[in-house]
Amino acid sequence: MIRAFAAAMLATLVTASTGQAEGRVSFTAKAGEAGELTMTERWVGSALRTDIDGMDAYMLMRDDTVYSIIAMAGQITVMDLSELKDMPGSAAGQAPSQDQAGVVFPEKIETVKEIGETREIAGIEGDVYEIEWIDNSGQAQTDTAVLADDSKLLEHQSLKMDLIETMSGDAPNTLLVELEKRGLAALSFGDRFLVTKVGDNGGPAGDFELPAEPMDFGNMMNMGNQ
Repeated sequence: MIRAFAAAMLATLVTASTGQAEGRVSFTAKAGEAGELTMTERWVGSALRTDIDGMDAYMLMRDDTVYSIIAMAGQITVMDLSELKDMPGSAAGQAPSQDQAGVVFPEKIETVKEIGETREIAGIEGDVYEIEWIDNSGQAQTDTAVLADDSKLLEHQSLKMDLIETMSGDAPNTLLVELEKRGLAALSFGDRFLVTKVGDNGGPAGDFELPAEPMDFGNMMNMGNQ
């Protein structure tokens, strides 16, 4: 489950300004070796929660930190992903790269061309585009995408970009940057991503609170050295 959850986290980055109100977007996304996943992301203000269907785990971005929350054997474990990533010499702390997880993502956008058609997805009408791009293995790809300037999709996309930068310290992938420049967000992208539902309600405030204190990796490492 942990391997699939790690791949799911990467998928959310490939598929992630604050001050948003609240909302939710449900979608399916290809997550490399984990296959196709169904996710729902909800937000209130600058807090973003990612739930994955069929997993007793979710991610929560709040207070400029991204946490993973996993329920196993009746126990809830909260991890600050920045601490996990920075643990020196720890295999558990080495998050799999997107390449290792088999996730395909854009390295370069070649063209974004409107083809003069519209399509409705999840109750939102968008314009159909053909996008030519180079993937992370250097292969040329062409996909049809449905893009829209819907306010909730744009709020969601902006938070996803924040999530990427908060988790990795890297800039968001080039597709998100290009869409943000154009004031557009994706309803679909080839067979890799599809929005299934968009709503205005982020859910109960308690869903954006940590259910337990984060693990103290510093103490754990010190205990191991004693």
